[in-house]
Amino acid sequence: YSLVNLNKHLYGGLDVRTFLGNPSILDLQLCHMINMSFFQIVLKGILYVETSFKTKLSYLISSQYGVTSKDDIYDPNNNFLFRGHYDTEDSRTNGILKSLLNKQQYLQSDEQEHAYAHHFLLRNRQLPPWIFIHDVEFGLTIQWYNILREEDKNNVCAKMIWGETNDPPSNVSRKTAKRFLDDALQILREYRNTIAHGERVFPSEMRYAFSEEPLFAILRNGELTRDEYDVGIGLNDPYACLLAITTFIHDPILMFNFLTELQQQLDFGERIKHAIDPDGDNLDLLRIIGIPSFTMERLKNISHDKFGDVSRYYFTLLEESARPFAGEDFDKNLD
Repeated sequence: YSLVNLNKHLYGGLDVRTFLGNPSILDLQLCHMINMSFFQIVLKGILYVETSFKTKLSYLISSQYGVTSKDDIYDPNNNFLFRGHYDTEDSRTNGILKSLLNKQQYLQSDEQEHAYAHHFLLRNRQLPPWIFIHDVEFGLTIQWYNILREEDKNNVCAKMIWGETNDPPSNVSRKTAKRFLDDALQILREYRNTIAHGERVFPSEMRYAFSEEPLFAILRNGELTRDEYDVGIGLNDPYACLLAITTFIHDPILMFNFLTELQQQLDFGERIKHAIDPDGDNLDLLRIIGIPSFTMERLKNISHDKFGDVSRYYFTLLEESARPFAGEDFDKNLD
């Protein structure tokens, strides 16, 4: 099923009975492998962002509301789940806090006896936010963030988009920044769940997308044009997912590693294409993955904008150290 139906869109679509271009089983296997391998790297980037988001949220909750909780969201004493700490005008607040409380209670059950949080609870009778949050699903973590009071939301949002040490630019409103973060987190959550379940990414099946104005308020250095956005690029496609990941990475080593792994996977795909189908059109790498041709160049520009000369120097060294792939050189080595 994965080899045939999930690659049918590359060869005429589901409405056409035959596979246009007559791809072989090997072609379909390679399409599947290239797609899965590339998105496993994307998943690593998403998991880093998820961890970063959870760390920032748990730090705020610990510093503002304390490190202990009670079995009652209405108890104001030493309770980081006390509803008074959150937006009491939001109708979702009680339900989300009760879901978090249920999660804590579940971690104490025998079903979770092998979990680190379970053993920590047995020894300490409490789960501080920075330990508890790692057992909270990404979706529930996003909901937890969404019921924060506005000032607390602004704090987490600014650190996610601009890092721990940079101040938000004066020309981007807090409301706009929070809308961008909301969109980005939901896109990443959907991609995370899709990839983790071994499913193929189809943007048409994604429920969330970037809103135009918040996206272009944050992306101000040519990462995307409005004409490209109008045809669906950067909306909720893989390029949108990659934009979200690189926006939230503020460590140069992590950025360089992430982009290097993406590039290596693309280079591997090109070599496979030349070895298997040098003159054919059955292995269109960018179409298989679903990214535009300018993807890597623009992602590197994001890195350059964040990290300056060290980024430019790193990628220059990388390009110089990698022998350019040329088909004739490859063939020559076979003789």
